[in-house]
Amino acid sequence: MDGKILARLRSGSLCLFILGVISLVKVSLLDAQLPPKKIISGISSLTASSAIVSVAQKTRLFERHGLQVQVVYFGSGTLAASGLLSGDAKIILMSANSTLAADIGGADVVQIGGFVNKLGYALMVAPSIKSLQELKGDNLGIAGFGGASDFAANYVLRKEGILPGKDVVFLSIGGHQERLTALVSGKLKAVLLQPPYTKRAEKAGFRRLVDFPSLDLEFQTLGYATTRSYLKGNRIACLNFLKAVTEATYFFKSHKNETKTILAAFLKTEDQDALEEAYTVNARYLIQEIPYSSLKGLQNTLELMALRNPKAKDKDPREVIDDSLVKEMEQSGFIAHLRKTYPVSSQ
Repeated sequence: MDGKILARLRSGSLCLFILGVISLVKVSLLDAQLPPKKIISGISSLTASSAIVSVAQKTRLFERHGLQVQVVYFGSGTLAASGLLSGDAKIILMSANSTLAADIGGADVVQIGGFVNKLGYALMVAPSIKSLQELKGDNLGIAGFGGASDFAANYVLRKEGILPGKDVVFLSIGGHQERLTALVSGKLKAVLLQPPYTKRAEKAGFRRLVDFPSLDLEFQTLGYATTRSYLKGNRIACLNFLKAVTEATYFFKSHKNETKTILAAFLKTEDQDALEEAYTVNARYLIQEIPYSSLKGLQNTLELMALRNPKAKDKDPREVIDDSLVKEMEQSGFIAHLRKTYPVSSQ
């Protein structure tokens, strides 16, 4: 080939390459200048685990990933699912049983990421109660029927041959503070609580009869849910939301003091022992780094749901999850980048 022609071709290729780079830079600059996408998100409970959205807010990680997120507290998984399906919220951090129940009922709902795959509860009881069998004839306080605390109580009692509703009556008390108040006031002898309320109950003289994180039980306690229609039309927003909360997870685990400060504000407590327990249990045992959904945890959830809803028996948990966004985060190198950016300490 003529040398001059080859030189012109090389020059042309170089120009095309440079133009391509310039175009990519322009697109990146345009993306950076776009206003953040507004999303209303929600949480179903006020726990140290659900504080992950507050961590993402306080550290401005939502903004870093191009989002402006308003967080709404719904108070229960049932209300959270209703908020999602009504369109009041677009992405909800809620228990998998709420997501599964909505799906079984024919709702347009999907879990795009798992978050906590173990039960974080402790069964707190009056000092006089030494065994589960001694709860027969008494009431047990849970958050609400159909929620994670309901299923946790069902699991531990049925394992001991105790029939809920017959041997022990469940009472829907509400949030953790309401349950703690019912316990301390003497209205109930047993309630399910999570940190930091467990430590506060212990300080008030109550004992931990069952510690769920220590059990060999996988249960999809919390996951990120949205509707399939929202995911289809707003895939990038959903991906960026997961990126923000996943980065918040790594921040949570690697920045203990800063995270405890956020937890104190979110949980409205300055009890350092309680905050220490809340941080340690979540950072070490409950919160997973890569938010894949737990098929085993979902299946265990369905088995407990089947006690009240026969339709849950034949439900395939894979039908309610879409982990493609999590896979995209991992395959793109985003997770590897987080591991380098936020080295987890041994605290």
